[in-house]
Amino acid sequence: MKPFDSAEIQARHQRLQQMMKASGENLDAIIVLNTADLYYLSGTVQTAHLLITAGNEPRLLVRKVLERAREDSPLGHIEPLSSMKGLPDELASLLGPPPWRIGMELDVLPAATYAFYSGLLGEGAEILDATPLLMANRAAKSEFEIGELRRAAEAQRTLFESVPELLDRDGASTCELQNQLDCRARTLGHCGIIRLRGMNIGTGIGTVTSGAEGALPNHSLFPIGGKGPHACVSQGGSRSPIERDTPIIIDYLMSLSGYHSDCTRMAVSGAMPDGAVEIYEKTRELLRFCEDTIREGSTPSKIYEEMVALAHDKGIGDNFMGPGELAVKFTGHSVGLEVNELPVLAPRFDEPLVTGNTLAIEPKYTHPEWGVIGIENTYAVRADRLENLTEIPEDIITCSG
Repeated sequence: MKPFDSAEIQARHQRLQQMMKASGENLDAIIVLNTADLYYLSGTVQTAHLLITAGNEPRLLVRKVLERAREDSPLGHIEPLSSMKGLPDELASLLGPPPWRIGMELDVLPAATYAFYSGLLGEGAEILDATPLLMANRAAKSEFEIGELRRAAEAQRTLFESVPELLDRDGASTCELQNQLDCRARTLGHCGIIRLRGMNIGTGIGTVTSGAEGALPNHSLFPIGGKGPHACVSQGGSRSPIERDTPIIIDYLMSLSGYHSDCTRMAVSGAMPDGAVEIYEKTRELLRFCEDTIREGSTPSKIYEEMVALAHDKGIGDNFMGPGELAVKFTGHSVGLEVNELPVLAPRFDEPLVTGNTLAIEPKYTHPEWGVIGIENTYAVRADRLENLTEIPEDIITCSG
């Protein structure tokens, strides 16, 4: 069964072609290589070049594996590309002879790969960045896509329901709990791949941290740091036993079909300290504020400013979204085929939200003794509201130990 039907793919291409025509870049064609973009616009992750022009039918040129690409994709024009030397000829058959203005994904294209394509296409081809158009095209999700996020969130609910059983083990570490949850997630249908856009940005299926080790800052761009299992992966859970009566934060991504649902809940073995409960309730109040105020037309940068100001008003501003000056400068991000899509609830994101944006909003606070405390839900932006796709109980998950 193909992941996307013809109507879904056709709508995506028509929207992108309209954006190309309206753009001041005057692109003659876009060559799509990045896996998430390729999957979104073709329905396959086989090694291929997808050629998109403003007026022609898209052309998928497959290096490996042609048969699988044809099984996956509803596109009408799927052909082999037996040699890279044939790519300029394919472009010429669509565009005529150079000069050409060719868009590529320059945000993720390695310099050596850029140099290769620059040499291959020749001096008559100017390569420009098509990333803004491609990301803007993916930002507003269709009802089909929102349904895929919702399906992932339903599996996520079952995953969180398994936490008490997995936590009820003497001497269990956050790393061990994380490993067990990873296994459960795969059993529930998780694809096992987490896609993030950018260089040196990586994460596992989920993150579990607790206590002072969970409060350790690190190199990551996430509000949860952690010691990690080893210096080569210095983030997330460690091998130290989970201490009783100490907050545990569990941040997990679920993906059944490439679309990610992002959710965070708190847990404890024993009883949560009163002060930690108070902090947690304040982060929940921040989430309720977002639910009450965000809708189509809201401005991401303003939402960020309001959340930061409200955190200060509630007394959790100093270590909000990370410890001190190391705090990350966002309070939510978009999710879809990649975890860090656009728009972001952050400074300088001034384009208003539109219906179909899907946001993971995650108010979190770092306590030096208790670790990170907070919550996260994934939402779809609607004309008059936020729709919570992660309808998972927010009560602290407890285990008597």
